[in-house]
Amino acid sequence: MYAERILRLPAELRQRAELLASRGLSVPGSGGPGSVLGLFEDLPSGEERLVATGALMGRVIQGVAVREELDGQGLTSTLLGFLIQRAADAGIWHLFLFTRPRGASRFTALGFRPVAETESAVLLEWGKPGIEEFLNGLKRETEHVCGSGGCVVVNCNPFTLGHRYLIETAAKKSGRLCVVVVGEDRSEFPFDVRFQLVRDGVADLDNVVVLSGGDYVVSSATFPSYFTKEEEFASVHATLDLTIFAERIAPALSATRRFVGTEPFSPVTNVYNETMKRLLPQYGIAVEEMDRLRIDGAPVSASRVRALLRQGNIEGVRNLVPSTTWRWLASSVAAPVLERLRTV
Repeated sequence: MYAERILRLPAELRQRAELLASRGLSVPGSGGPGSVLGLFEDLPSGEERLVATGALMGRVIQGVAVREELDGQGLTSTLLGFLIQRAADAGIWHLFLFTRPRGASRFTALGFRPVAETESAVLLEWGKPGIEEFLNGLKRETEHVCGSGGCVVVNCNPFTLGHRYLIETAAKKSGRLCVVVVGEDRSEFPFDVRFQLVRDGVADLDNVVVLSGGDYVVSSATFPSYFTKEEEFASVHATLDLTIFAERIAPALSATRRFVGTEPFSPVTNVYNETMKRLLPQYGIAVEEMDRLRIDGAPVSASRVRALLRQGNIEGVRNLVPSTTWRWLASSVAAPVLERLRTV
């Protein structure tokens, strides 16, 4: 019998790191709040030994490892059962798991389904709704707008004139433009606010459809480096996220071109853009990179807007955002977000 508990003590976490390293794995970035689980066995000496470990970070299962000499004894199934139960207790019924291609079969045998695979990583999911339901939803939301497909993926934290410039320019070059808003709710501006600001800001563009990226476009499951800012894993994660886009999402959207703005600020996002330019053309998807809009000699960016807002300089952002965003920022409903920006 093995004892199960949450790892918190430094000595336990060191054992976890050693176990992961023994299986050729590194300690993953947390990607948000969660729990690190361990299974222990009692040794004749009276000490305990960590024999299996895994972590549940939000909806993502990370760092699953079992001592090599205990492979085949059902510990992976036992460990995943504990992690799935913890997720269920938290009301989470849809989970993701990263693994290497050579280890995927042990998870598919336990009910996990493949989402995408690259040379170095596989993303699996468990539970519902899954990617097929997501893709069917995209098709329903875009069927009313005809034309050849372009796509823009944006976070819009918040929506700026730079985003408007990118979308408007891309829309002129597309019969239909799908604007996919990052659905992960880990930005300073909540998803529902970001999504509505984008919708309001492009409402006059008849061939634009605004969609949620859900769990499958730049999310903590597909591109966690975007949120953790870990450059070490950015290329692996970017390749996985873009493979999902190329193989699953682009066909659902009938997208043959993806538009992106230049990235002078974020190294992780720059890795993503470079990976995009290398990978997507292999699937017949053209990538068009556009120079950012500049105002007062500097590129317009959401980070520039947030910096001004943190300083309490709301007037300073007036010429950097569309009137729709400005009206929201100046309204009373924006107060909680602006207060959080100034205090975090």
